[in-house]
Amino acid sequence: MDTQKLTRRYMLIISAGGLACFALALFNFPFKNLDFHFLILATFTIGFGSRITIQIPRFKSYISVSDTFIFLAMLLYGGETAVVLAAVEAFASSWRFCNKKTTIFFNAATLALSTTIVVASLNILRPNSFSQFQPQNPLLNEFIISLLTLAFVQFIANTAITSFAVSLKNEKPLWETWKTKYLWTFFTYFIGAASAGILFYLTHLIGFSVILGTFPVVFLLYQTYKIYLQNVEMANAQAEQAEEYADALEKQSAALRDSEERFRSAFNYAPIGIALVSAEGKWLKVNRALCEILGFEEIEFLATDFQSMIYTEDLGTALIKIHELLSGTIRNCQIEQRYLHKSGKIIWTLWSVSAASDLTADRPNLIFQINNITDKKFAEEKLQRDATHDALTNLPNRACFMNKLEQALLKIQSNPNHKVSVLFIDLDRFKVVNDSLGHLVGDELLVGIAERLRDCMRPSDLVARLGGDEFTILVEGKHQSEEVVKIAERIQERLSAAFNLSGHEVYSSASIGILHAAEKHKMPEDMMRDADTAMYQAKREGRARHEVFDERMHKAVKETLQLETDLRRAIEKESLMVFYQPIYSLTNGEIQGFEALTRWEHETLGAIPPSKFIPLAEEVGLIDALGEQVLQKACRQIALLNESLTAKSPYILSINLSCKQFAQPNLVRKIKRILDENKFPPHLLKLEITESVFFEHKNNAIQMLQQLRELGIEINIDDFGTGYSNLSYLTQLPISTLKIDRSFISPLEGEGNNFEVVHTIIMLARSLGMKVIAEGVENEAQLEHLKKLNCEGAQGYFFARPMSFEDIKIFLSGNQIPVLPEKFGDVPVVSTIQ
Repeated sequence: MDTQKLTRRYMLIISAGGLACFALALFNFPFKNLDFHFLILATFTIGFGSRITIQIPRFKSYISVSDTFIFLAMLLYGGETAVVLAAVEAFASSWRFCNKKTTIFFNAATLALSTTIVVASLNILRPNSFSQFQPQNPLLNEFIISLLTLAFVQFIANTAITSFAVSLKNEKPLWETWKTKYLWTFFTYFIGAASAGILFYLTHLIGFSVILGTFPVVFLLYQTYKIYLQNVEMANAQAEQAEEYADALEKQSAALRDSEERFRSAFNYAPIGIALVSAEGKWLKVNRALCEILGFEEIEFLATDFQSMIYTEDLGTALIKIHELLSGTIRNCQIEQRYLHKSGKIIWTLWSVSAASDLTADRPNLIFQINNITDKKFAEEKLQRDATHDALTNLPNRACFMNKLEQALLKIQSNPNHKVSVLFIDLDRFKVVNDSLGHLVGDELLVGIAERLRDCMRPSDLVARLGGDEFTILVEGKHQSEEVVKIAERIQERLSAAFNLSGHEVYSSASIGILHAAEKHKMPEDMMRDADTAMYQAKREGRARHEVFDERMHKAVKETLQLETDLRRAIEKESLMVFYQPIYSLTNGEIQGFEALTRWEHETLGAIPPSKFIPLAEEVGLIDALGEQVLQKACRQIALLNESLTAKSPYILSINLSCKQFAQPNLVRKIKRILDENKFPPHLLKLEITESVFFEHKNNAIQMLQQLRELGIEINIDDFGTGYSNLSYLTQLPISTLKIDRSFISPLEGEGNNFEVVHTIIMLARSLGMKVIAEGVENEAQLEHLKKLNCEGAQGYFFARPMSFEDIKIFLSGNQIPVLPEKFGDVPVVSTIQ
């Protein structure tokens, strides 16, 4: 909708509202209370009052006499009278100067609506404040407050309605329109209300005749004031002419002044400080600008010399330059100098000096030009500091630290005894604070860390924030390696104390890498690389500790980097293999299914253990691609194996899911797609997860596992008892099987050590309706104990080692018979139900 249509619609709405107010006022109009006096008052208000306006000097506002008599009608005859009179007066006034009917009705409606608002406000806020007023009673204060309320509400209502219409029409903000056009009109309303109040008061004392006498007095005052304003305008015009004439004379006089007078004027009124100084430094003459710059009076300047006012550290340079000038070495000089203000503060100036006369004279005077550049210098210093310091902690930033480190390494080249060490500090689990308490609390923690790091340093050390939750400390000079280690220990001790952050008690720790500069460290980047390596080694060793860099760390990092590259290529080429280890039923001795295990045969390094490349894949983000590839191969191969079976039940496929894979929002959809592509029944798939998934992903993991279970996929807990055990999760999730870790099975030999522990785990599984599979079964004694405990399944080297798919087919064909006890089903069992 365009602006004109919107404005017109608004004016029509106000007109309708005003008409309703007018009609309501007419309906309740107190005709019985009206008299001849009201007729006179209404006639004067409508016929003459709006024509008489008085301008308030120095303000863009006028007082209309009609406003006073409308307020008086409200006080004498009631609110309905004022509403009708205001609307009729506005209509008559608008008719005289406006041709648009919409505007005429809008103006009348605005006065009717705003006056109605005033009447309603008075009835609510100050009921009976006028009707009970008598000059003799003590209600004068109440009367005055009611008058002020009347004026204020009328001012707000009237100007708000009009401002909104003007702002719509001109497409300008409402506040800007109201402030520019209507703010100063409050004088009109308050003076009108005050005048009405005085007349109301006099009417009670004298009678209506005082109002009749007011009409000619107002008219005479209006004419007198009008003549006065005309005289003022004439006087102002004459004053302007006289001023212009004086300016012309001044210009003519200035043109006739000699060069000495012009110099004196330029000297005194120059915007920069200028002074005439003797060769000995005595102030001879100073201008006003210089007095303002340094805060001294002219007489105070002339009583001393410039040497006493210049900053002590800059005096030597100034005297050298003056000597060069007097000796003729230079003709002028311009440098930055610091002077002392009378208040004691330092003033930065751009100081220019030259000879005031021929240098061949014995002792020529000097001209100083002093320009105040203090604000400029502070701005430059602020920009420089902002460029080299962190805005949050006020510590030096990365750029500043790297520059200082570069300078420190250069000192080693000239002084072999100069030592340089770096502490690379990374906060442990800082992301948890941000995620749980918010970034504002995280910022508070960083500021607190910065303060404690400052406390741990020596005065000569430099601490900086590299970014995020990483800090560095530069230690240089003559120091022993043990001193740097003590700094790291002090940091760990200081960080162990709790931080009080916005009412939260937060604990923090840091992993610290220490590097002592060696001959190979030529560049700051070399230092930071090795310090960072030492820090990550501290994290791998358990965090909240420090590690000193050695070459083995660098070698390990290079090997890890190469291994990462080779792993990426192996995944791209799909060269990783899937091996299968049979899982046996301890009830009938048959193979229930197979656990799929990933194997990597490196081209040069040979077999890489899963304990090495699986964590690497999780760390560098390859675990998703690796897990998808292994699941794809295993489903395809086991599906082929099941198709070849005739009478036997199909084999179940158990496969591990890394807890990192639960970070994928589309994990369930990917698994379903792979099952569909390979036509692998979901009920034949068991996904094995570790207990750590509940700690890292919590509700998200529970939701995903529920979705997988709805597809028919069974969920196993792998390596039970070795991780983050939480029985509440076990009761919430649709887990079908617990797999007891080999660390619990190994002691089950001979006398059956650890028997009760395994017994307890099996009892727990039974109480939760789960099956149990034992991992790492390596001898017959362990198997017998498991049978006694009524364990459903087992896997391990005692039955078969993990095999490739080809070997599995040979194994199942009967060419290779598994080693099983002769009387597999004759071992007595121990009941786990108590």
